[in-house]
Amino acid sequence: MTKKVLLMSIGALLTLAACHTEKETRPAEPKKELGFDLSSLDTTVQPCADFFQYVSGGWVAQNPIPETESRWGNFNLLIESNNEKVRYLLDSISALEDMKEGSYTQRLADYYNSGMDSAAVERAGLAPLEEVFARIEGIRSVEEYTQLLGYFKQKGISSPVASYVSVDDKNSDAYILQFSQSGLGLPDRDYYLVENERFEKIREAYLKHVADMLALAGEDAAVAEKTAMRIFLLEKELAGASMSREDRRKPENTYNKMGKDQFNELAHVLHLEHYYKYNDLAFDSAIVAQPEFFKSLNEILPKQGIPVLKAYARWNVLRSYSDYLPHAFVESSFDFYNKTLRGTGKMKPRWKRTINAVESGLGEQLGHLFVERYFPEESKAEVQNMVENLRKAYRQRIKQLDWMSTSTKEKALKKLTSFTYKIGYPNEWKHHDALQVSDQGYLENALAIKAYRVKENLDKLGKEVDRDEWFMPAHIVNAYYNPSYNEVVFPAGILQPPFYNPQAEAALNYGGIGGVIGHEFTHGFDDQGSKYNGQGNLENWWTDEDSVSFNTRTSRMVAQYSGYQPILDTYVNGSLTLGENIADLGGLTLAYYGYKAGLENGEYGGEILEGFTWQQRIFMGWGQVWQSSQTEEFTSNQVLTDPHSPARYRVIGPMSNMPEFAQAWNCTAGDAMVRQDSLRVEIW
Repeated sequence: MTKKVLLMSIGALLTLAACHTEKETRPAEPKKELGFDLSSLDTTVQPCADFFQYVSGGWVAQNPIPETESRWGNFNLLIESNNEKVRYLLDSISALEDMKEGSYTQRLADYYNSGMDSAAVERAGLAPLEEVFARIEGIRSVEEYTQLLGYFKQKGISSPVASYVSVDDKNSDAYILQFSQSGLGLPDRDYYLVENERFEKIREAYLKHVADMLALAGEDAAVAEKTAMRIFLLEKELAGASMSREDRRKPENTYNKMGKDQFNELAHVLHLEHYYKYNDLAFDSAIVAQPEFFKSLNEILPKQGIPVLKAYARWNVLRSYSDYLPHAFVESSFDFYNKTLRGTGKMKPRWKRTINAVESGLGEQLGHLFVERYFPEESKAEVQNMVENLRKAYRQRIKQLDWMSTSTKEKALKKLTSFTYKIGYPNEWKHHDALQVSDQGYLENALAIKAYRVKENLDKLGKEVDRDEWFMPAHIVNAYYNPSYNEVVFPAGILQPPFYNPQAEAALNYGGIGGVIGHEFTHGFDDQGSKYNGQGNLENWWTDEDSVSFNTRTSRMVAQYSGYQPILDTYVNGSLTLGENIADLGGLTLAYYGYKAGLENGEYGGEILEGFTWQQRIFMGWGQVWQSSQTEEFTSNQVLTDPHSPARYRVIGPMSNMPEFAQAWNCTAGDAMVRQDSLRVEIW
């Protein structure tokens, strides 16, 4: 999404008091199946030695990574299942002859059909981009290059300037214009700056990819190689001026509010009035996430020379639209971004790639189509009940904290009470009446949709904040916490096995979707989410002493995860992944005590199933979610760019900190899954 961070994980809250009170007692849960395939276990390994291997070893042996993937797990299997359903639906509506023009099904069917018509894509070539390339060719000065950036914004083309409208971090009742660094073709600044053999090989492959793309677009191959090096050197300078991912995680680092004139002066080389005019932006002040980056552009851009700026602009056009171009461009992009960076052996079939494009452009409409056919409403009610049990557990956890003062506890509880949640899908679907999509012209459709999305976002400026808005399509296998809305959101796509199985007994579901709910809850109280109050505003509500106590605990977690080495010479970044790691520990803890609350209310029986206690099944449920394996290339890229730890550590990391896990599996001091008391992390 375009804002700061929609913190991914799992959680929810709010008005369940209307349908469930703490005094209610539900009938005991009818007996259900275990919901866990016991052949997934590796019983040659003791749970207390390596719970990830114990719960996943059999699964990994039975599920090798397909050639088209770089990571393969239960997440992927559910995504694949959803994609098959979506494909069936798209094929079904594509066969209809009487679809209403301008309906959401017409847009979906026509966009999908245009993407599946590979022959038409080959015939069109680069012709739909002729106007863009003509504008680039006409550049005669640095100012003319910067004038093009507003046009690039409308076209969805990457440049050093990223802008969007989002909720003001310090005034959650208002939208504000935000500017941030951009313009890199590699995934992170470190790919340009770190000197080692691995990065050197990636840089060599990147140079070849840029040169190949320029040559495919008509540039002489020998010239393209030299041009690619000049583009790389420009991007390297941008990388050197960019704020690191670790620093960007902290909202106080990126909340730099300044007046329009002040920003114009800071980045005077950009001649931003052209940018504002082209995008019809009227504002007095904006948030500039990385002021030093924009200041550095005053030196970086003028010294490049016009040919380099034009070449860089052409490259960004090709990079931004490679998925919609003839196959040679798609193949070159796949070879670098998927094969080299992630270790994927084979390109996905066209229908999957087209669905990804439809999802990217028309995600809400695709989710609309999905839930009308596949989402059972009874799942929503059960998840709502789980949400309330987890909130009750969180409330009790906060009250009993021995490291937090009474005044901070009161504010934490107030924020917890203020949590809202969304489950399944939006209450109202957007209509997008002004968006024109046809079954002729895949690239033309992509250009039109990107332009529509840009305008839709920028048009928020000056309007009332829409708290009903969803920032994730309903069919997606994911969830998020939005600090500005103080809400947790669970799309219908994730409310399926292995996360939520209506046929499975409750303890396993608590370990699955309950852990996800608790994860998202905890994002509101992780190292960054805890900086926002109950109204969604960036505000310090902690005493100094409580902040010190909190930071002492989180520093232990940074050290723990920084010691994990998923592949040779590569360690998890404990600082980058801190928020997600806190949320995993909090989420699994809340899942455990949320089920226990339901047990005490008489909602669940707590019986032993297949030889496993309810306590053990909680941890099996969480472990089942993360059954997976991944290529070394994927892991290498993940630890550098992803705030989530690799799956293995999302299992052993939180569990090794939980006495509840040790008790459930009869682990003792000295076992690998039991951290020493002096190192153990307990936060919430």
